[in-house]
Amino acid sequence: MEIVFTALMAAVIAFVGTFILLKLNLPFLPKDGGKTAVTPDGKIVEVNSASRGKTTGVGLLFTLVWYIVSIALYGFYEGINVPFLINVGLLFAMTMAGYLDDRAAVHWRDLLKGELDLIIAIGVTAAFMFYNDTEVYFFTWHMTLHPVAYVALAIVMLWCSVNVTNCSDGVDGLCGGVTIVECIAFFLIFPELPKEYGGMALGLAGALIAYLCFNWFPSSVLMGDGGSRPIGLFLGMLAMQSKHPFALLLLSFVFIFDGGVGLVKVFLKRRFKIVILEKVRYPFHDQMRKNWKWNVPNTSLCAIGTEAVCSVICGVLVMLFG
Repeated sequence: MEIVFTALMAAVIAFVGTFILLKLNLPFLPKDGGKTAVTPDGKIVEVNSASRGKTTGVGLLFTLVWYIVSIALYGFYEGINVPFLINVGLLFAMTMAGYLDDRAAVHWRDLLKGELDLIIAIGVTAAFMFYNDTEVYFFTWHMTLHPVAYVALAIVMLWCSVNVTNCSDGVDGLCGGVTIVECIAFFLIFPELPKEYGGMALGLAGALIAYLCFNWFPSSVLMGDGGSRPIGLFLGMLAMQSKHPFALLLLSFVFIFDGGVGLVKVFLKRRFKIVILEKVRYPFHDQMRKNWKWNVPNTSLCAIGTEAVCSVICGVLVMLFG
């Protein structure tokens, strides 16, 4: 019960701190320049002119609250936890990389951002390998992976988690709402998750609930890369710390389907001139909004509902076969 109480306290404090900061009109936050997407014929078009001019980069604010609360409760209050502090530091590095891109006059090249994601993913993996073993679980099956295999799996998983989450942040309430459900699912489904990461999961959920008070349609603020990229990194961390890395395929299914398939589509087209899903628009939320004419709240609610279903399925499978 003490673990649950501390985690709930982290959520409440993060909610209050984030809500107060987002009420302030802070001058160092940039304005959004609009959102573009690649059409099936390869053209780059603006798909969300409504976001132009809104305050963006507020991911810097709610992640800072989240980090401070997490360090206060788990980094120092319960004793110095070096590997945990290292991971928070790497999350902060991802936040700053995203925030600096958010406020740049010309957004960074995709290659540069991908390289930074890779470097940080390598850092997270190296820190994990130094303090943990390489045992992984897949329901009733478990084994200890060869260190080289684990390192390769972890780096790819972290890098992909960052980028699919980032690609899904294009509709009011979608990324934040889906992440809230996923964080709560990790906390409930995997009680073996180290308490500091379980507490951090609920802390992020609390911060994002406050964020949704301002980001639900019609939004007044956007998280930007300074929020979506560290969220993706943290979800990958949760999968590693729970020792159930394959669970991320189900718990992050919404992000993988919404943003990940689009990344694969663009990669194949650019590198190999292979065209797949030619008539389907990606990220998939653009297919729903632009092609199917869904409104923004219904698009986000569909994603959140799908995430809840995936979480329940994962929980039932773990309960039956874990």
